[in-house]
Amino acid sequence: MFAVVVTITAVEGKEEDLIEALKANAEHSRTEASCLKWEWSRQIADPKQFAIYELYTDQEAFLDHNASYHFAQWGEASNPCIAEKVAGKYHVEDPD
Repeated sequence: MFAVVVTITAVEGKEEDLIEALKANAEHSRTEASCLKWEWSRQIADPKQFAIYELYTDQEAFLDHNASYHFAQWGEASNPCIAEKVAGKYHVEDPD
């Protein structure tokens, strides 16, 4: 499996716009057959901080996700709302 963890700092005053973009991206991403999980959260202590956790069957599935129309829409909607974004990509190890 392949995981992506993204942390986002929203532009001051753009938090609600970012939430709308996150909701739309989540709705479409969760319909992808190779997307096993797509969740976003908002930090309690600092409501300008967000995190996304994505889990795919493999790295190719994630690349397909990035090439999708809804991912392009996510970029258009979210870019004006993001002050900082850090993404990490991980191979998920099977514990067995």
